[in-house]
Amino acid sequence: MFKYLSYVSQQTHSITDAALEIMLSKARLKNEAAGITGMLICYEGLFIQYIEGEEEVIDELFKKIAADHRHNQILILDDGYSETRKFADWSMAFEKLNHKEAGEIIGYKEFNKKDLFAESTEEEHPALQLLQSFLNDL
Repeated sequence: MFKYLSYVSQQTHSITDAALEIMLSKARLKNEAAGITGMLICYEGLFIQYIEGEEEVIDELFKKIAADHRHNQILILDDGYSETRKFADWSMAFEKLNHKEAGEIIGYKEFNKKDLFAESTEEEHPALQLLQSFLNDL
């Protein structure tokens, strides 16, 4: 049984593409060694991430993420347990999106960043819709 967790957070400062590449390289190495798989989406100053793995490992990683100075306003979108991994072949899949691309993916004409920090609604959270759209394309 694997634990999964998805969250959205505000970046505390602008991250260059070069710094993002370094961060991703380090995360992929650590995730592979720890048996963590998942996806990271960077969207206009936000992180949207889905991680999955052994429960203790995911809990420890999320504690580190919550304490990381690059994150602010962390909102857990979904968590639970699954028999199978969604991103089994990806130590950390990655996508960088702009406003137009995000709106096209989930069908919103006007994709509002504030919607990503909204509490749960009857519809699936927009960030989860983004993650699912990439999962469907794998």
